[in-house]
Amino acid sequence: MKVKSYKARNVGEALEMVRTDMGPSALIIQTRPFRQGGILGLMASEGVEVVAASDDAPPPRGAGRAEPGLKMLITGSMDGATFKHIYDRLLAQGVLPHLARAVVEEALCRYPSSPFSRSFPDLGQRLEATAAGDGVLQAFTAAVAKNVRVERSTRPASGPKLIALVGPTGVGKTTTIAKLATISAMRHSLATALVTLDTYRIGAVDQLRGYAELLGVPLAVVQRPEQLPETLAGFSDRAVVFVDTIGRSPKDAERVAALKPFFRFMPCAETHLVVNCTSKYEDALLAARSFGALPVGRLIFSKADESTTFGSVFNIAHQTKLPLSYLTVGQEVPDDIEVTTPSRLAHLLLDEHPETHARGPAA
Repeated sequence: MKVKSYKARNVGEALEMVRTDMGPSALIIQTRPFRQGGILGLMASEGVEVVAASDDAPPPRGAGRAEPGLKMLITGSMDGATFKHIYDRLLAQGVLPHLARAVVEEALCRYPSSPFSRSFPDLGQRLEATAAGDGVLQAFTAAVAKNVRVERSTRPASGPKLIALVGPTGVGKTTTIAKLATISAMRHSLATALVTLDTYRIGAVDQLRGYAELLGVPLAVVQRPEQLPETLAGFSDRAVVFVDTIGRSPKDAERVAALKPFFRFMPCAETHLVVNCTSKYEDALLAARSFGALPVGRLIFSKADESTTFGSVFNIAHQTKLPLSYLTVGQEVPDDIEVTTPSRLAHLLLDEHPETHARGPAA
């Protein structure tokens, strides 16, 4: 195998030198920026060094294209991936193409090799030529953090804090309420109360009453909006009051709007929209838009343990500009809920087998 180093002012010139000297089958082993000339490091000019190899043997496993006719030997800790592989993985996860492009470009800018990558004439070449080494996860996590907001519930300073959950039917609002209430009462030793507006679904009140009895916390059943002031006044000694609401179809705007009168009596409620991770992007977007008629301030994504793709989480969080608060990962109360973090979301988006990751921090 013939190995040779080429230095040029930019990547395009270096690759042209490789192609002319070694032909289209050359392997790009390494690329790195360098500075030359100047005095004591001052006024030095920047360039690019490309190390290439030529051999008639087939390219090593994991090799990919650097540009048409040139192959790159990839090294790094992300299974030998380039940023192009990461971009493709985001698309496979269901991240919208323009958002996938934006987050990968942001990650490239934060990656140690960014001065080198910026010397490529277009994004496609930068993605394929930049190997994902040890710092890629940190760069990608930072890019995710810039594109989506994350904000957990805050503990109350004084007086009762209202936390309401809204969302479509069957997304797990009641179970999520039970998890949060258990964490509040048992782990944080906060005086907790439960309120349910869901007198429509069969067994909904009984389900929440069972959790209330286990926790030793009061439960109030509210059927009409005008009952709320008296109910909440009775919980004035509580630190946190969790409010479960009736699930509504996002297609039924009138039934969603019927919840508005309840929120007129809860103007300071911290309202979380619960969306199922297994929902198609279009359905999740419809839910976000429909329930946007209510004072929604945060997003909870449920049933992450049942989903294989998480692009809709990123898409909806980015498009609505609502912060992510929690992620539910199973039916166990209270263990199967965690605070959403940029790191956790980055792992879910990049990993082809997200169930192998340890769970994130509990609520």
